[in-house]
Amino acid sequence: MEPVAKDATFEALKAHMPPSHEDKKTLVLGKMLTDEAGIFELYVPADRPQDARVISRATVNRTTGQVAVEVFLPRL
Repeated sequence: MEPVAKDATFEALKAHMPPSHEDKKTLVLGKMLTDEAGIFELYVPADRPQDARVISRATVNRTTGQVAVEVFLPRL
């Protein structure tokens, strides 16, 4: 699932402003698996977890392989 999420996220990010150079240095990939889906988030960590800034979220259906990507950056 992770390669599918990675490819879809890369494509989705092309239509958005890139993260700052500083943010790129600290990006983290978070993964969560549920019975139905794999959820992959790119985020910039913060001192407190609730203050982390999510850049994108890809959700991959475990049965169908269908992927949906949300990007939380401004569009180009």
